[in-house]
Amino acid sequence: MSEYLSEEEQIARMKSWWDTNGTSVIVAVVVGVVAIVGWRWYGGYTVEQAEEAARSYAAYQTADEADKVAAAARLATEHGGSAYHAFVLFDQARAALADGEPAAAESHLVEIVEDGADPLLTDLARIRLAKVQQQLDRTSEALATLEGLRSEGYRSWALEAKGDIHMARDEVQQAHEAYQAASDSLLEGEVRPILQMKLNNAAPYGEQYVELTDSLESALRDAEQTLADVDSTEVPAEPERSEGDEAGDSNEE
Repeated sequence: MSEYLSEEEQIARMKSWWDTNGTSVIVAVVVGVVAIVGWRWYGGYTVEQAEEAARSYAAYQTADEADKVAAAARLATEHGGSAYHAFVLFDQARAALADGEPAAAESHLVEIVEDGADPLLTDLARIRLAKVQQQLDRTSEALATLEGLRSEGYRSWALEAKGDIHMARDEVQQAHEAYQAASDSLLEGEVRPILQMKLNNAAPYGEQYVELTDSLESALRDAEQTLADVDSTEVPAEPERSEGDEAGDSNEE
């Protein structure tokens, strides 16, 4: 017991312990100091990088159409994988769709998903990517893309997109199930009338799911034609009355 040891014995034991463990203690202290200093440096570095990325994104937004390509390339080179890079890719995908180039839009959205800069942005890109893949008639791939979604906040939107894909494939039961799951996944207080319309349209008649062979637009055209036919139907004219008939009417009076 140490309280009974002489001063010399305690010093000897301390020296022995230090000879055995001193090096590891020094290393641990140095590592701790480096970690603290390094974390502070990294924090300052990331803030500075974020500020630079924000400035690059602002330059992209204000650039003329002719300069946007160069601004986007510069941001991708200097801040690839950042949220600001994802914003640029979203904008480029939107522009590509507006120009009728879904394949180019797909390429931009795939890059966001592969970068994985932010979970929410990645899942938003997945939903938009699935819709583009559906537009390119690659519905099986679109469904697989939606399966990769992880954010609960986007779950309802992903399920609605899944329902749209099944409906396009005339898989009405699967579409109804997806729409129902999307409705059940709505956040508290969230209202989506279009989702409710899709759910109602895919609902079974009795226990039978019916394939919708006519689009809503086609049905509206048929209804308009029916109304036009009714309006154009001629009402039979009242027969002309002869003078004798008129005289007879007078006598009756």
